[in-house]
Amino acid sequence: MSAPTTSDCNQDAARAHGSSLQRLVGRHSWCVLIHGDCRDVLHEMEADAVVTDPPYPGREDLFPTDSVWTVLRAVQAKWPAFVFWPCVPDYPCGTPDAVHVWHKSIPIHPRSQTGNVAGHQYERILSYGLGKKCEVFRVAAIIPNFAACAEELEKHPTQKPVALVAQLTERTKAATILDPYMGSGTTGIACIRTGRKFIGVEKDKRHFDNACERIRRELEGALL
Repeated sequence: MSAPTTSDCNQDAARAHGSSLQRLVGRHSWCVLIHGDCRDVLHEMEADAVVTDPPYPGREDLFPTDSVWTVLRAVQAKWPAFVFWPCVPDYPCGTPDAVHVWHKSIPIHPRSQTGNVAGHQYERILSYGLGKKCEVFRVAAIIPNFAACAEELEKHPTQKPVALVAQLTERTKAATILDPYMGSGTTGIACIRTGRKFIGVEKDKRHFDNACERIRRELEGALL
């Protein structure tokens, strides 16, 4: 009898907490997608690194943010991680080893009080255990009604571009990447395109279903 794999262990952990999941397999990647609260399963997950875009403080109009501080402290204690974070609030889980800047590369209106059409002109990417050199990533944000974004745009209010997230997954040099706030599934798409395994957890059923379909399409395309 063969030993249990990392994928098996993560699926068992999800089922133990009553979370539903899907396991999608491609030629060079597999993805375990869990519909549930990451607080219930995080301590049992097995991965090599985390790449995540959590709900931001101050954006309670979009997502509940009460769990973010606890979850990110648990992440930082267990895995090397890249964490997207807004440009103003304090660090969520201690001083990072490096702070990268995501410059959104979208023009700002001269009379804007809050930034460009994507909000502020930049966001931070906090690096924990993944290098100490601070860098700037210039990748256009995904904005509704912009023709350049039409092919990638999903029904998610804070979707990140695959081109940006793929650079982060590459830099982890990890075989298996976890995203406890999967959202539209962008980290999963980036993992498939960079030949990595992916574990995603998402609490919102609409976003979970959309991420599953999006990742399934990506895996099917990778087989062609």
